[in-house]
Amino acid sequence: MTRPFFDDHSGSVAAHLRRQADEQRTRYIRAQSNRGEKSVTSPRRVYELIRSGIRRGTMPHDEVLSEQHLIETLGATRNAVRKALQMLADDGVVVRARRAGTSIAHDIVAVREGEIGPRAWAGAPDEGRLTVETLECRRITAPAVIQEFIGTEVDTVILLEQIGRMGGKPLYLRVGYCITDFDIEDFKVRIESNHSEFPPMAVAHQRIFDTTFGGSSSVVEAISCQERLAELLEMQVGSPVLLRELITRDTEGRPAELSFTHFRADRVAIIGSTVTAGSTTLN
Repeated sequence: MTRPFFDDHSGSVAAHLRRQADEQRTRYIRAQSNRGEKSVTSPRRVYELIRSGIRRGTMPHDEVLSEQHLIETLGATRNAVRKALQMLADDGVVVRARRAGTSIAHDIVAVREGEIGPRAWAGAPDEGRLTVETLECRRITAPAVIQEFIGTEVDTVILLEQIGRMGGKPLYLRVGYCITDFDIEDFKVRIESNHSEFPPMAVAHQRIFDTTFGGSSSVVEAISCQERLAELLEMQVGSPVLLRELITRDTEGRPAELSFTHFRADRVAIIGSTVTAGSTTLN
């Protein structure tokens, strides 16, 4: 049976449309490639670069964030910079005001993966800015779940709850289950000695537990802020927080403490590698 003429014509039209689509796709890919060579157009990528600069301290806190300076240093378009700054303002990291410009509302504090809190010891970036208040310190019967966590049988542990503040503003709430036979008063003295000097982890561990620090392991999750936590950290209920589970051990592999720390997600970045014995100069 002879096929109608319009069938062949339809096939040729379809082929023509496919060629046009291929040509458009090729032009789009070429345009994207050329655009990438000239400037960054993605607000998300600009946001990441600016936020990283704030965390690293390369974005000065005492100066207005100039759009033109960011455009030049980041190689980004003005539109991308403006949208990125608005994203940071939505996070509460920067404040934007008409005529006054954009300024950093607060820094993003770096907490090393295996450290209790920020690097606040002598010579570190956060020296003198961190304060820690002990809310609770008492001996309790060790729950079975704690023994399962640490992999050892103990009758009692010391429950330690602390709140850390950076520049007077709440930064984290920490609950620790400490495996030690020291009496409470002695333990409190050992704890408080670290709150005036904030020594490196290995030194702090030696002071508190009277054993040599062997290492730590941790897990970090993002969760929603509950009511009591929101009150202590001065956050809105439901706001995101970073929950870190941390187990520290001595050189014999014996557990010293299981802790759970809730960090303000808008103010803290957990970075680096797990701390090992003798690590006091991590970058």
